Amino acid sequence: MSLSRSLWNRRPRASYATELADDTAVDVCVVGGGMAGLSVAHALSRRGVHVAVVDQGLVGGGETGRTSAHLSSALDDRFYELERRHGAERARLAAASHAAAIDIIETNVRELEIECDFERVDGYLFAAPGRPDGELERELAAAARAGAEVTRVTRSPLPFDAGEALRFARQARFEPLAYLDGIARAIVATGSTIHTGVHAIGVEPDGGATCRVLLDGGRAVRCAAVVDATNAAFTSNVRMPLRQAPYQTYVITIELTREPVPDALYWDTGDPYHYLRVARDLDGRELLLVGGEDHRVGQDAHPSERWGALERWARERMSVGEVVDRWSGQIMEPADGLAFVGRSPDLDQVYVVTGDSGHGLTHAVIAGVVIPELIAGGEHPWAALYDPRRSVFMHAAGTMMRENASSAARYADWLGGGDVDDVEAIPRGQGAVVRRGVHLIAVYRDDRGVVHEHSARCPHMSAVVQWNEAEGTWDCPAHGSRFDGCGRVLHVPAVSDLAPAPAHVEGDGTAPARVDVSPDEPPPLGAAPLRTST
Repeated sequence: MSLSRSLWNRRPRASYATELADDTAVDVCVVGGGMAGLSVAHALSRRGVHVAVVDQGLVGGGETGRTSAHLSSALDDRFYELERRHGAERARLAAASHAAAIDIIETNVRELEIECDFERVDGYLFAAPGRPDGELERELAAAARAGAEVTRVTRSPLPFDAGEALRFARQARFEPLAYLDGIARAIVATGSTIHTGVHAIGVEPDGGATCRVLLDGGRAVRCAAVVDATNAAFTSNVRMPLRQAPYQTYVITIELTREPVPDALYWDTGDPYHYLRVARDLDGRELLLVGGEDHRVGQDAHPSERWGALERWARERMSVGEVVDRWSGQIMEPADGLAFVGRSPDLDQVYVVTGDSGHGLTHAVIAGVVIPELIAGGEHPWAALYDPRRSVFMHAAGTMMRENASSAARYADWLGGGDVDDVEAIPRGQGAVVRRGVHLIAVYRDDRGVVHEHSARCPHMSAVVQWNEAEGTWDCPAHGSRFDGCGRVLHVPAVSDLAPAPAHVEGDGTAPARVDVSPDEPPPLGAAPLRTST
């Protein structure tokens, strides 16, 4: 059993499995070795701050390696919507901060001589069928007020006629893991450290000016500040999950045949929307990357069909060849359309980066600007815009209530009868929830036919996990925690594994529940890195 692998994950990866002694003392501990964690660590280390980065998996092994790698200052939540919710000045700050983030990436590529296929390109927004009339006009006016370099064109350069489009200048694309490897090398060169294969399970104040990052195995890191860059903020058990919602997004790469696609970024106004770009594989072959078909994590019974929908969408419009790669990623949608970057609403010594809203790469770089300034005791013009302690309800009461109602509704799964009546009905490589008396059991039958049984209760806030047949994971439909088939936690906010299935069942006199009878084995390739990377 293994998760899907992205185009970017085909490349060889550097290892940072360096020993981390118990009670290590540093200035700042960054939890998460993805784009957000390393952007903050790089900025801090350049200031002379001693940083330790910890991550369960490889550098960039989580959501950074599952992105489509668009670098865009044209925001998915639309400038007219941001302006309505937050006002014209804050919409301008949002546009300026994302444009500056792309500039910072470009500067790092040049100064650190990172070979990551970085290129400035135009971005094109075109109308999806069935969308309201005048949507592009509204966005054009609002984007111009926000200071974006935007013009209307009669059509995009795509090989099919999608009608009029908005052209956003000075967007970019790159290869995210190659870039991140360059940033990791720069961090280590300053004397700061990166430790992969390390699982953080919590943070506790020590009563003084420092706190402790608790690691599995009973170890800890002492530091003056913690940066939680785990995609969904494992240090905020309730407040952050109530302010954002987890979505799964899908990507395929497909061979180009007769019709070339000009090098640019493309996305439509659909809901869920589609996005495209050209990317190169390790051999330099150009592939068309097509993404979209988003839905709430754990709330689609047949998620693998989303890849087929993307393929059909592309074939209906272009002459393309065979599908080469397919993968999915997880994004956190903030209720009011703006990410959460700054001091945690829960702990004063913790700083969080979450709520990426499909722009996790540029939000990560924004975190690398804002958080080091806040840790140093300063201020920054972007800090209030992205403040995790801001009132979300004031700007997005309807969205917040709707998403939390969607989460709450899934607790009714405790009243259901499970997915199948008999474990024998579960094919190899698949899982299902089975009811035994008062218990719901998450049952996975691996490719060898060995059965693995765990409690179906998510250890975060007790929703019932659902089997994801596309990725071979147990997904929490309430707040987005994810686990591999053997119950090991892959994605926060949960920090612990699924509990073992109970040894005895209650109320129906059936035989004891089957326990996981497989030997211990390491997490499957590509799975564990999801735990603490963004």
